[in-house]
Amino acid sequence: MGLYMLLQPEEDAEAVVVEHAQGHPSLVVSSGDARLTVQIAGHEDGARLAIDFARQLATEATAFADRCEALTRLAPVDFEALTGIVGTTPDEVAEAVNR
Repeated sequence: MGLYMLLQPEEDAEAVVVEHAQGHPSLVVSSGDARLTVQIAGHEDGARLAIDFARQLATEATAFADRCEALTRLAPVDFEALTGIVGTTPDEVAEAVNR
């Protein structure tokens, strides 16, 4: 069984690294009452997997931030209006921004 989480950041949203015990860091992502914690798995490849995941997460989080920023350059995000004006693909938004 899988677990699906949807987090829509609110004003109190944050992502922090904590280390309550030396050598056991955690990445904590929270918004409101929701919290997701990422830790190193307790097996031989756990640290390598955590490193790879965190680097991928950082790359994709940057891409997400860039996309959100591009959308808000036009106006406050109004998905229905945005779709009607410029479409929904990143290229269509970039083209509209560069007019």
